[in-house]
Amino acid sequence: MGRRLVALLLLFLPGFAQKVRVVAASDLQYALPEVARAFERENPGVKVELVFGSSGKLYAQLTQGLEADLFFSADKAYPELLEQRGLAEPGTRKPYALGRVVLWVDRKLGLKPGPEALKDPRVTQLALANPVHAPYGRAAVTLLEHLGLLRRKDVPLPGLAKPFPLLSWEEIPWERLTGGVEAYWDATPLRQGKPRFAFVYGENISQTAQLALAATRVGLLALSLAVHESLSGAGAYWLAPLGSHLPLEQDYLVLKGRGRPEVLAFHAYVGSPEARAVFRRYGFLLPGE
Repeated sequence: MGRRLVALLLLFLPGFAQKVRVVAASDLQYALPEVARAFERENPGVKVELVFGSSGKLYAQLTQGLEADLFFSADKAYPELLEQRGLAEPGTRKPYALGRVVLWVDRKLGLKPGPEALKDPRVTQLALANPVHAPYGRAAVTLLEHLGLLRRKDVPLPGLAKPFPLLSWEEIPWERLTGGVEAYWDATPLRQGKPRFAFVYGENISQTAQLALAATRVGLLALSLAVHESLSGAGAYWLAPLGSHLPLEQDYLVLKGRGRPEVLAFHAYVGSPEARAVFRRYGFLLPGE
């Protein structure tokens, strides 16, 4: 059914809900509102409500009964888990983007963004999303490991089939790593030659960006946030190469029992040329490109 026909149905057939409630990963903080506004212009009888947070926490809330129509995750793992638990409308899980990680540096530090900047004595704090429940935090940790700035410790994690240092990125039980990064990784390369060093954790990637901007002056962030004027005006970034960290393959879906016409219309609109152009402008790589 075409989007415009759905819009007509919504306008003239009473009884249909007029709101679409979306919960989404915080890397979509700027891109998704633009997509929603464009959809609303084409469907004037519908209002899209957006709530942002970390993918892991949103997943947990959805399993506990959080009211929502669609879920946009910063990875594909949480939508897959919702499918496995029978909490998704069949056939609605789709990829919408591939997220990119950047190292953002405040211009006031006088450092060129890049891996070498992290070794500079002026970098005494590094903001990253909590890897226990935030996919961008997991990508950040694996990037630091790839760069040789973190080294895995030989720590016992009960129930693992093989030692922690031998696990692939996909095998790491992130939800269980609640002791902070340095409980499981040696950060000596980041601490060397500095008076002090600390990781500062955001609950989601949006909060992490605010921490970088207001406090730490350096952060491992989402490209989709770093290109926004709030960060691009104050700093510069280095884009991590694809393959240098845990991939951020991002999926979305309709929650079980929520497949109303307006919800399905927005679900379809996310794959439209108009929506894809917005995601592309915020630095996302798109399915099929």
